[in-house]
Amino acid sequence: MYKPILLTTLFGIAIGLFTGILDSFFHFIGFEEYKIINILIFALFFIGIYRSIVYLRDQLLNGFLSYWGGLKSIIYLGAIASFTIASIRYVYLKYVIKLNIEPILEKTEKTMLDHYSFYREELIDNRLSFIEFSYDPIISSSLYFFYYISFVVIFAIIASFYIRRIDRNISLAENNS
Repeated sequence: MYKPILLTTLFGIAIGLFTGILDSFFHFIGFEEYKIINILIFALFFIGIYRSIVYLRDQLLNGFLSYWGGLKSIIYLGAIASFTIASIRYVYLKYVIKLNIEPILEKTEKTMLDHYSFYREELIDNRLSFIEFSYDPIISSSLYFFYYISFVVIFAIIASFYIRRIDRNISLAENNS
């Protein structure tokens, strides 16, 4: 009873640590703007979740898992992994890089003025305020959590169809008794 829950929790923490550290590493070396890296990190996250649930199904549940069991397991594991990623994001922004937001604000304002000169001053100010708001470690880590958990729920709804496996072996001996 407790073994699947413990292993699901441990898998969620491991996936979250791997994904969060990988994401932070690419951010640290300045590759956060490359979309292919973000897609790769996201894909690794979901492959990890899928493979973990399949492993638990095959090793602990005798190869059988209902749709609802798969859905709950994926959401639980994904929530643990998402929380771990958000925690790493918080630690990274708060203690590792100690982000100076001023160069980011200056670059954004310059880009908006150079490429989009027709933007009104209020729109530029709103954009800069949002950047300032979203780079706060608590806000950023919360946004990370909700971003990942939203996709986990969608993934769970779809992947549970592929992960589920029920016992369709109907014994004739049981029907004759």
